[in-house]
Amino acid sequence: MAASDILWEVDMFRLAPVIAEAEGLACPRFETMLIGLAQGPVATWAGFRIVADKALSDVRDRLDLLYLGSAAPENQARLAEDAGFRRSLASVASSGCRIVAVGSSALILAEIGLLKGRRATVHSVAADTFRAQFPDVEFDPEPLWVEDGPIVTTAGSMPAVEFTLELLERECGRAMSFAIAKAGLLPMRRGASQARLSAALVMQMAASDRFDGMLHWLTENLHVQVTVADLAELAGMSPRNFARRFVDRTGTTPARFLELLRAERARQLLESTNLPLVRVALRSGLRDEQSLRRALVKTYGQTPSKLRQGQPHPS
Repeated sequence: MAASDILWEVDMFRLAPVIAEAEGLACPRFETMLIGLAQGPVATWAGFRIVADKALSDVRDRLDLLYLGSAAPENQARLAEDAGFRRSLASVASSGCRIVAVGSSALILAEIGLLKGRRATVHSVAADTFRAQFPDVEFDPEPLWVEDGPIVTTAGSMPAVEFTLELLERECGRAMSFAIAKAGLLPMRRGASQARLSAALVMQMAASDRFDGMLHWLTENLHVQVTVADLAELAGMSPRNFARRFVDRTGTTPARFLELLRAERARQLLESTNLPLVRVALRSGLRDEQSLRRALVKTYGQTPSKLRQGQPHPS
């Protein structure tokens, strides 16, 4: 389906061979097209129009990969009720084509029945609706994307872009994935199981007169072993009041924030230095290599060696 939130992915496949040639890498040429219910102009949720090259019914049996863009809620309901669309999408699914549902478009797949018995995720805005309406789907609110057989559901537009980097790495190799990310000024993919929340975002949400001093001290002294009670004391509050106000302001607990902050510091050190793992752990406020591994797997879904693989180490 044609939608504004899949244009990045289309461009990545179109540009991959060009970037590969410039970088001296091997990559096949991909045939890409924008598809709609009918051929011709399609109104996007963003308010502008794009042109669908083909109608879904005309190409449903010859696709290898289909991105299903998100739509306004009323349009999602209309699509799910459209008999022709349901038949075409069911035909695409039965042909073995991989379907990637971007953000809330997973609701369309669930309504049609293509997610029944499968594990799936969705944009956080639609999470409560998804969980309530589709109890026959194994809903997981944590991952950036879920790949269950030929169907992939993502937590939004950016996770779909990161999954596309994953696909291009499978097809063309890790160096190609790096080259595309660099050319598009994209972050390298984080891995499906990475936490959606970042420590930097939590710090921005937590910023206040009561928390600023504590946050500044923590970022400057992350190597020091501290507890939530220590942070409460730095903020001049009781542990219980501190935890309650922190959750109210950020939506996450102080303990989880500490985990995120330490994992992000460890990742930065792994990707920018060749320090031994035990020193990376200690500089990040983690006790040992085992604690480092657990923190990174929980936050990024990757081991220290995997995160360090392929990264330049200037110091």
